[in-house]
Amino acid sequence: MIPDAVLRAAGLILAARRDLAPIESLPDDCRPETQAEAYAVQAAVVARLTQELGGPEDGIAGFKIGATSAAAQAFLSLDGPFYGCIPRDKVLASPARVAPGEHNCCLIQPQFAVRLGRDLSVRDTAYGRGEVAEAVASVHPAFEVVTSAYGAAWRQAGALQLIADNGVHNCLVLGPGREDWRDLDLAAHPVVFTRNGQEEGRGTGANALGHPLDALAWLASQAVAGGRGLRAGDLVTTGVVTPFILAGPGDDLVADFGILGQVDLHMAG
Repeated sequence: MIPDAVLRAAGLILAARRDLAPIESLPDDCRPETQAEAYAVQAAVVARLTQELGGPEDGIAGFKIGATSAAAQAFLSLDGPFYGCIPRDKVLASPARVAPGEHNCCLIQPQFAVRLGRDLSVRDTAYGRGEVAEAVASVHPAFEVVTSAYGAAWRQAGALQLIADNGVHNCLVLGPGREDWRDLDLAAHPVVFTRNGQEEGRGTGANALGHPLDALAWLASQAVAGGRGLRAGDLVTTGVVTPFILAGPGDDLVADFGILGQVDLHMAG
């Protein structure tokens, strides 16, 4: 994929998001055909999203992991997860407000998020659960708010176009973290998701690739963001653990993570 095609694809994605004018698909001349091409487009999208947040490091606050369930991977014809980048200005503290009318769609996904206390640098050998656990400073209840350049057509876009669209990340709503999480069984840890006081679904950490830290180990083993690697202070969302919903104006959303706390989001009218 030539550089001009990468930039053209990124421009179309960003315009569709900014102008609330979703596209059904990227044109043939700039549609990624491999994961490498899809991540190249993603990098161009993220560079534009974070260019005003640059400074001495970069504008990336961390990463989201998508397709951490077997069902999601089968739906997208993937043999593993994918990732997107979280811009620094897209991290909201709970309780938060999001205006759904300012986005092509607002899919709400309860997730375990972690904040790293030390780097997990790119290397040739894969990371394991125990190794990445040592790098986790805190565990947080979180919502990932998902949107897409493709709007309601995201289901037909296919994995490569979703990756190119920064993994369809919109923003992260982060609940208070706990540093004393190590005695918890995160795989068995329950999460209950409600909208306007009515239960929408429930799940456990096992829905995120079997264990949230296994999802983190997968991410740490990738050459994320062109080899940037994971850094101390980064936030990582590890994949949806309950059914997700399309939220609308006026919705009050809560994900209760029990002893880990809860995350709250109000959808403004």
